[in-house]
Amino acid sequence: MAQIEAMRAVCFLLAICAVSVLPCSSACPKYCNCSDFGNEYTVYCRGENITAIPRDIPKNTSRLDVCFTPITMLRKGDFVDMPKLKQLNVWWNLNLTMVELGTFDNLPTITSLGLFNNSFTKLPTGLFDSLKNLKTFDAHNSKLETIQHGLFTDHPTLQEIRLPLNNITGLEDAAFGGLPHLTSLYLSSNSLTSLNPSVFEGSPKLKSLDVDDNAITAISKDTFAGTNFELLYLNRNAINTVDVDSFSNLKSLQYVSLDQNNIKDLQDVFKDLPQLQSVSLFDNKLTSIEGVFQNLPKLGTLSLNGNQITKISSTTFDSVPAMTSLSLSNNAIAEVESGAFRNLDSLDSLYIDNNQIPEISLAGLHSLTTLTMNVNNLQRFPTDLEDANQLTYLTLTSNPIKEPLDEQLSVLHRLSSLYLSGITSLKLAGTLNPKALCGLDALEAVWIKGNELVSIPPTTFECTPSISGIWLSNNNLTELSPRLFHGLTELNWLDLTDNQLSHLDPDTFVGLDKLRSLSLIGNNFTNMAHVAPALAHLPILLYQTLDNNPFVYLGRDSFPMPMKHVNSFSVSKTHIRVIEEGTFSADTFPNLTRLELEQDDSLHFLPGNMLDGLDNLTSMLAYGDPFHCDCQLKAFVTWLREQVNPPYVSATCASPPSLKGKDLTDVPLASLTCDCQQVEVPSIDTSGSDNFTREGQTAMLNCKVSGCPEAEFFWTTPTGAMLAVESGFPRMEVLDSGTLVVTDAREEDTGVYTCTAVNYRGKASKEVSLHVGNKQ
Repeated sequence: MAQIEAMRAVCFLLAICAVSVLPCSSACPKYCNCSDFGNEYTVYCRGENITAIPRDIPKNTSRLDVCFTPITMLRKGDFVDMPKLKQLNVWWNLNLTMVELGTFDNLPTITSLGLFNNSFTKLPTGLFDSLKNLKTFDAHNSKLETIQHGLFTDHPTLQEIRLPLNNITGLEDAAFGGLPHLTSLYLSSNSLTSLNPSVFEGSPKLKSLDVDDNAITAISKDTFAGTNFELLYLNRNAINTVDVDSFSNLKSLQYVSLDQNNIKDLQDVFKDLPQLQSVSLFDNKLTSIEGVFQNLPKLGTLSLNGNQITKISSTTFDSVPAMTSLSLSNNAIAEVESGAFRNLDSLDSLYIDNNQIPEISLAGLHSLTTLTMNVNNLQRFPTDLEDANQLTYLTLTSNPIKEPLDEQLSVLHRLSSLYLSGITSLKLAGTLNPKALCGLDALEAVWIKGNELVSIPPTTFECTPSISGIWLSNNNLTELSPRLFHGLTELNWLDLTDNQLSHLDPDTFVGLDKLRSLSLIGNNFTNMAHVAPALAHLPILLYQTLDNNPFVYLGRDSFPMPMKHVNSFSVSKTHIRVIEEGTFSADTFPNLTRLELEQDDSLHFLPGNMLDGLDNLTSMLAYGDPFHCDCQLKAFVTWLREQVNPPYVSATCASPPSLKGKDLTDVPLASLTCDCQQVEVPSIDTSGSDNFTREGQTAMLNCKVSGCPEAEFFWTTPTGAMLAVESGFPRMEVLDSGTLVVTDAREEDTGVYTCTAVNYRGKASKEVSLHVGNKQ
């Protein structure tokens, strides 16, 4: 149905274009549109009102399209007196089930005929006999069931026949024979079970055959006898066997694709084919390719992905010296013999991901620029890298390499992209050798993700000053040296997602004037003041996010430096409970246009003038936040309604039940009330708190909050970490009662802890001192 609507749209647009851009003929038939494109006069007839081919087609018509009509049959005499017609398309007429012999007898000038997307199952023998200039015929998706001898046989001028997406089950002898100019034949997506060489007999120029998506089960040694194919498309059939010498007579064969069949053996099949340039055998059942590719001097591209190959021997590729691209991914290769690639001096790209290879030598690969070996069983880094010193792209992700990464890669002076994620030796070390990247003078991007790194030496990137992208996500980094990224003036993309960072030095990103994307998602930042100063030094970013960090509070002190380059600021999926008045101001965010606070699971209310003064702000997204639509939101909603041009605010009520799901801007002000006898600033009681404990023991710091409406509360530790219920901070937990529990106390836990409570009426804070003494 979608295809029908799409084609209707195409037809309609062509018709509109014809009417609106070019002058219409006064003789244009009813329900048609006519236009004159220079020397080409075109007529488009479409619609349910056309029940037969119009009789008054202008004589100067060179192209005629008839589409989306209820016509059921094309008859002899339908097309007459059109001496200049070159192209005829009768398409997408779903009731058209028959074409009468002689229908096109009066169209000797036709060069292109399209009868596609109709509903006839057969075309009569001799239908095209009078079309002595016909070059292309297209009847795709028209329910044809057979192609008989005589329909196309012996046609003197046909060059291209398109018959895909039909129901063709059989091809009679010489169905496409005796066609001296036929070059291309398309039969994909039919129901053919076999190919008979007699079908193509006497068509010497037929070079391209597409029989993808049929049900062919075998290719015999006689299938292509007497043909001269250069391009063969045999993908997605049910081919189990390909006989020896099936292609031996095709001395001009350049390309053959047998993807997604059931082929288990190809011994001696691809042999002595002097022009063969590309073979694709993706997703078959091959277990061995020894002796398959013999004397193929021009074979440049070979795809063997998705088979069951277990071994590459030292002689497997001896007879393919021109190979430039080799794909062996997703097999079961457990051994690559030494010297397996020694004769592939022209090989440019080697793809060998998802195998079981324990070691590999790159000896002889002097032209190699791309090597992908993700998800193998490598125990050490590839050897003979000096032979492959032209590499520009190397990926070794997810390998159990136990060999330490020292300076093995230093010979790869042209390497621009390096993937070293999920490497066992890096996980064991927990850090990088500071000289691991030295010698990689052209390195532009490096992926060191998922290596459980806890630290990175400050000089790690000194050897790669031109690097533009660094991916360090999914590690265990707790801190970064302020020197780590200094001097990387070309750095454009930095990903620090999913680490354990809780504090950044303000100078961490100084000098990164070209940085456009920075991700700090999923770290352990609890205090915005511990990260914002570092961000304040950055230029305007196209992408930056602090999402999924355990922030609990945003206030005036959260942004000690103006965030003057920030246009879009995102702190979604956090634990923010409190946003104080004045947090976002014209001083701290002078250029803010977009604020994202979505899915912050503890944000229940917003201060009244929270967005006041942010003249450039166009939107605030707080969708999914659990807002209590009561008196604490009344001032914010009032402010929104008083603005002449307020920013777009996406926020809905989570409670009370009577307002659940209602857009904040639609809630009546009279409904925003609190059930309080007296509204008041919250008060805090910390009595009964532990002021002393010993190392290894537990301390309880109390914070009983009272006042109405109910206040939000959080604790600030001596290090500046801010914690609330479900913050998930190591060794420290905030209970629903307000108590902070410090387990396995340590000497560094000594200091002043502050409990803060906030509601829309104001804020209260109280301090509790804790001293952790030595074990007795």
